[in-house]
Amino acid sequence: MFEIVRLAQGRAASYQSFTYRSYRGWLVKPAAGTEEEADAQNIILGASFMGRPVGLLLAHPPVDDEPARVLSVFVDKPYRGLGIATALMQELKASLSRMDLEQACVEYYALHSYEALERVLAKSGWQPPSVYSSFYRCDIAAGRDSKWISRFKLSSRCTVIPWNELRRGELSLMNQLQEKDYNAYFMPLRAEGVIERDCSLVLKLDEEIVGWSIVDRQLAETLLYRTLYIREAYRDHGLGLSLAAQSAQRMLRTNASHLVIQILPGNERMQKVADRLLAPMQPVVTDYKRAVLDL
Repeated sequence: MFEIVRLAQGRAASYQSFTYRSYRGWLVKPAAGTEEEADAQNIILGASFMGRPVGLLLAHPPVDDEPARVLSVFVDKPYRGLGIATALMQELKASLSRMDLEQACVEYYALHSYEALERVLAKSGWQPPSVYSSFYRCDIAAGRDSKWISRFKLSSRCTVIPWNELRRGELSLMNQLQEKDYNAYFMPLRAEGVIERDCSLVLKLDEEIVGWSIVDRQLAETLLYRTLYIREAYRDHGLGLSLAAQSAQRMLRTNASHLVIQILPGNERMQKVADRLLAPMQPVVTDYKRAVLDL
């Protein structure tokens, strides 16, 4: 009834509508190098029903220390319920095994038809998904009159430094910090290209860096409050909320319409910001989930 085939990069234009715009170039633009090199870069699996394209799965081999990653999987609505998505996943497992890979992951927002994806993952032998982080999305205009933005003050010993005034050496030291629960999520040199430098700040206490607040801007109308980090020795003194208020004041002066705050499980300080300060803005909360496949 249906067939699953591995497609060559640049030779799958008829499948474009089955994935995100950012990946469609894979389907129409030939890869650089030999065909063998292209196969080692991306995995493009197409599903056809009587010769008609009806589904697509895209995956990328490991990058650095990360496992192989499923980027998108989609089956055209009239052809769902026929086992096509499960067959795509089974072919993915076979492709990864032929590449001698040991693990793959998929990350996704808990939106739309995510329950159907999770049923496919369960049938295909993936570990049960877990919440990687939660996203709180709110209208910036709804927070303009929030009293907390001006309520929290910093002591005279504290100095707030805008991101574009930091020296490269300072950023490198922050990136190499060795503390409990400190990981790549908090590192200031991560995704530098999208940092909104007018809103991102570093907090110094007596000239020592004790924390930072990082805001990203990947979309013109949306700010992503990615990181609020206070060093271990300086926590529980109100510095986190005060630093968040400083960033919030600067966000209000931008032309962005919405704010999204990403919170990882266990990041109690960012959770306090969300629970205590965002509640009046009635944020929409969406979980971002991750599942792992061991081969």
